[in-house]
Amino acid sequence: MYRAVLVDDENYDLEGLRCLIPWRELGIEAVCSESNPLAALQYIENHEIDLLITDIRMPAVSGMELSRVALELNPGLKIVFISGYQEFHYAKQALDLKAHAYILKPVDDEELISVLRTATAELELERRRVPEDGGMIASFNFIKNDVLQHLLEGSIDGATLGEFLARYPLDLSFTSASAVLIEADDVLMRVQEQPEGGYAGLDRLFQYIGSEIDASAAGKWCRLNRSQLGFVYTGPRRTLEEWLQQLVLRVREHTDYTITVSYGAEVWSLGELAASFSQAKAYMNGKMFIGKNRVIPPVMNKPGMVQDIKELSVVLEGMFAAMAAYRLADICDWLDELFEIAALFEHPVKVYHFSIHIVTRLEAYLGTLNETYESLQQMDAIHHLETVDDIKRWLRRTLFEISELLFLKKRHKNRRLMEGIEAYIRERLTENLTLRGVAGHFAYSPNHLGVLFKEHTGESFNEYLVRLRMEKAILLLDQPQYKIYEVADQVGYKNIAYFSRQFREYFHMTAADYRKQS
Repeated sequence: MYRAVLVDDENYDLEGLRCLIPWRELGIEAVCSESNPLAALQYIENHEIDLLITDIRMPAVSGMELSRVALELNPGLKIVFISGYQEFHYAKQALDLKAHAYILKPVDDEELISVLRTATAELELERRRVPEDGGMIASFNFIKNDVLQHLLEGSIDGATLGEFLARYPLDLSFTSASAVLIEADDVLMRVQEQPEGGYAGLDRLFQYIGSEIDASAAGKWCRLNRSQLGFVYTGPRRTLEEWLQQLVLRVREHTDYTITVSYGAEVWSLGELAASFSQAKAYMNGKMFIGKNRVIPPVMNKPGMVQDIKELSVVLEGMFAAMAAYRLADICDWLDELFEIAALFEHPVKVYHFSIHIVTRLEAYLGTLNETYESLQQMDAIHHLETVDDIKRWLRRTLFEISELLFLKKRHKNRRLMEGIEAYIRERLTENLTLRGVAGHFAYSPNHLGVLFKEHTGESFNEYLVRLRMEKAILLLDQPQYKIYEVADQVGYKNIAYFSRQFREYFHMTAADYRKQS
């Protein structure tokens, strides 16, 4: 049996890991499961382990820090990071630690089981001293997906990309390229019909498409979300549309799905890929105008269609951004603009299809946030709506509900984070605390943590720190056994003159005067 430690500060997620994974069938014993990373660290320091499955960002001790200590004590350790944050720098840190895998929340049980099987297989090979095949990148297929997605979405800067490619070779060279977006058709309907098997079918579909791309050496690809795949086509531009048409045909013949494909302009550098991909996303909105199960080219012959698609793209981006930021009034404004576009459709059936298209785009957008919303899968609700106003009201209510859920989830995360940070500060008031130091301990940037502090407490970090120190100073001054310089030392001031000046500024009297009157 291999020994595993499970760490997640979310009790619900931890319980899911502990109870829903068939550990013994995998030849693994979960010897420790902790929501408190400090308790997990204490266990690791006193026991040998083979596997560490940990959340990447936790208060007090991050998954990264926990893993570094665990690796020093157990050099052959296999680490699986679980994260709710699809950000490049987390994946890069995972690579630096030679992590076995990096899985995004919500965790797919089958994905984790597959990862654990490969981890135990590697452990068995190492026990038998059988050399592993392939280089390090083969063990990090997840990072290829992450890097390509950031390239397509324009969310990685050139310096960071260059640093990564210098250390972890991944061939992204090309003479020219086009960004391609591939979307599975009728996803919501299929998931509604087969709640358990729908997403597994999507996984098989995209595995098939990926194998077709790899077999043709047509370029690099990455899974964007549950229903979409991004693809950097590096073959001859003149054969691109023909190649994509053949892919659409093969998918229809060899899978249970059909796909719709769009592509952007030809580009000649990595930095231009994001612009090409943005075009591909905009053209995908043409699916509702000209139909699915086909290739949507950049130039369409129907008069006004390109302009309609561009307007729809702008409206959808604005509406989804307002939803994610909990700006309810802006959601209403964007909805009004959206249904001005819908008013151009002369038949109610077209409005219904328009609504299905919007919900599909919304589901894909939530996928980029690693979020789901179960009601979107209940498409019967739209079937029963009789008028455009009914559809508009339903969509407004749905967007409001999702916006509030995202807001509450974010606030809950921030509240838990801030409670941990406040406890950390209170325990260390005697130390030289700085915003940068506290931010570094909790794996945040100083600017980001400063904003969170202001939102949570209504004070800046320094204002909060001074208030805590002054409150504790008052309590100590009320106890006559402490000298004033001892009080200053116990609240973090090594310079008695500086303490006296801050005390006077805060209470408008000296510490000595306060003690006399108390």
